[in-house]
Amino acid sequence: MKLKSKNFESASAAKVDALLVGCFESELRTGLEAALGAECGGACARQAQTVNFTGKTGECFVHFPDGKVEAKQVVVFGLGSKQRLYASEFRKALTPAFRKVRELKACEVAVAPLPTYQVPLGSHDLGETLAVCAGLIDYEINHFKTARGGHKPQQRLQKLTVLTNVGFPKRVREGLESGKIIAKAVNRARDLTNLPANILTPRRLAEEAVKVCADSGGLIQPNILRRKAIEKLGADALLAVSAGSPQEPYLIELTYTPPSGPTDKVLGFVGKSVMFDSGGLDLKTADGMRTMKRDMAGGAAVLSAIAAVAALRLPISVKAVMAATENMPDGNSYKPGDVIVKTLGGLSVEVDNTDAEGRLTLADAIEYAKRQGVTEVVDLATLTGSIREFGGDVVAGAFGNSGEFTKTVLAAAERAGELMAEVPMFEEFRAANHSDIADLKNSGGSPGSVTAAWFIREFVGKTPWVHLDIAGVSYRTRELGLDPKHSTGYGVRTLIELARISSELSGK
Repeated sequence: MKLKSKNFESASAAKVDALLVGCFESELRTGLEAALGAECGGACARQAQTVNFTGKTGECFVHFPDGKVEAKQVVVFGLGSKQRLYASEFRKALTPAFRKVRELKACEVAVAPLPTYQVPLGSHDLGETLAVCAGLIDYEINHFKTARGGHKPQQRLQKLTVLTNVGFPKRVREGLESGKIIAKAVNRARDLTNLPANILTPRRLAEEAVKVCADSGGLIQPNILRRKAIEKLGADALLAVSAGSPQEPYLIELTYTPPSGPTDKVLGFVGKSVMFDSGGLDLKTADGMRTMKRDMAGGAAVLSAIAAVAALRLPISVKAVMAATENMPDGNSYKPGDVIVKTLGGLSVEVDNTDAEGRLTLADAIEYAKRQGVTEVVDLATLTGSIREFGGDVVAGAFGNSGEFTKTVLAAAERAGELMAEVPMFEEFRAANHSDIADLKNSGGSPGSVTAAWFIREFVGKTPWVHLDIAGVSYRTRELGLDPKHSTGYGVRTLIELARISSELSGK
């Protein structure tokens, strides 16, 4: 998709398939006439009355101008109150508008000027939000359908032009550029998570990581460990999980260094990367196993996020770590009752359930990230089904050992528009992971998301850490907001915002 901004005297002269016109509640008719002229604007205002359009956020309708303006169709959408038009509200306003654009199969779209000098939304945020929303809603699942099978390619949004009448077109253009980078990163994560497990193997994920490094122009450097190196390292928890699969495990480390040089603070992004989870010998049901290609959504998110951080050239050092493996049953599989005598962090673990494998791989991955010098860690994992009891398929659960860092991550999620809420980690739940024959057992029972978080926390130590359980939000059976059906790319935008906030804090 091509993105551009330009000053324009009248949106009515834009020769496009669809013209987006935003209206505030307080100035519906005047806003429409200012954007479209008296004749077309008046016709739009009359139609708005007919369809009960009041300008509230989320409202939207299509007007066919019949030659009154150059655009073939006009999509009118509500902006709500001027005083409330921050990026979050603008995102909600744009979502139905761009969904309508997709429904209309419009290839060239323009956005009529918005008076950003009268609202809290700045010019950069305007451009970035437009680009993110357009890019995320225009996403099409990466499929394997063929022309022979009757597939016909969809018409996609090819060009988006933001018309401005403000004095900051450069800031709008910069926002469009950063928004395009963010949308590309989210869609990369979606693509990776949607890939079937016979294609996206641990080795293929390592190859994708190498591609990200190559595309960064040297800003991201890889360090990829294969089985022998993992054995030498002593990451026995990862090795135990991988034992039943013919696919070799990979421990993937990516290091981003800003163009200005390394920073004292080093953000750690750790993503659960179980490429397929059968449950191991504690085998899942057929229904429970059906979509387990998505069990690497955390790895896809951290890989895509560090790519975006590099493309945005943010002034903060970042490391991404992924322990890539499959969890499969065979004669070599780790078994219920086994003891992993020594994880990378030095603790022994009794295997209470082979389907609680994600926390084992994360334990080694987080310890590895700490050894490589990260000063703060966020892990993203499709870890527990029980997190759905907390947030359904709408809200991710955040668990942390540092109130200050947890607040920063939650603030990043809010800025990014990804719903997230903190889940308390009461000390009383810690004992649920007690084992009679090892330091810990890997399944502590109910509440599952909390006891799983406590297991990971045992390996974190004093490093500020937040665990994001994204099992409910990373993959859906329905469209929701900016997200398509299937993989959502959840977490990418939050990590990018976290890197921005961290760089801002480091600069003070």
